[in-house]
Amino acid sequence: MPAPLTIAARRAMVEELLRQEPGISARNIAARLGVGKDTIRRDLDAIRPAQSQPAPEPAAPEPSNAPHAPLAEPEGAPLDPLSQPVRDLLTPEARADLAVLMEAGHSASFAVRRALEVLADAYRGAWERGLYPRGTAPEITYVSIALHNQKGTAP
Repeated sequence: MPAPLTIAARRAMVEELLRQEPGISARNIAARLGVGKDTIRRDLDAIRPAQSQPAPEPAAPEPSNAPHAPLAEPEGAPLDPLSQPVRDLLTPEARADLAVLMEAGHSASFAVRRALEVLADAYRGAWERGLYPRGTAPEITYVSIALHNQKGTAP
């Protein structure tokens, strides 16, 4: 059984449902997310004031040396997965992961784009260095994260 959603993850999912279906009722949202309608009403009360405020600007992505040109599709490649709405591609676990990324202040679209860029850069790097044959998904075993440096403090 998956872990319960955090409040931020649930609210992100509520916002997404409202974006997809503007007239959806609190009862329908509650049924889809498996929570009570009073929980959804509290979420809606918290979301509505936040929606009226301008969204924070996402942090600029770090420049990358890897080219971002799309790769040519091999012959017989599957149809564009985005021909169906992206929301249909996300499992509840992926939606919860997206909410985690959004906790850093990013919009859903920025978080998805950035996650794709990072993963695609890792794949390209593995292929270009000859670690994996092109078209084979590399096993990612390590992620490097820079130390957080608060403004005005020395590392």
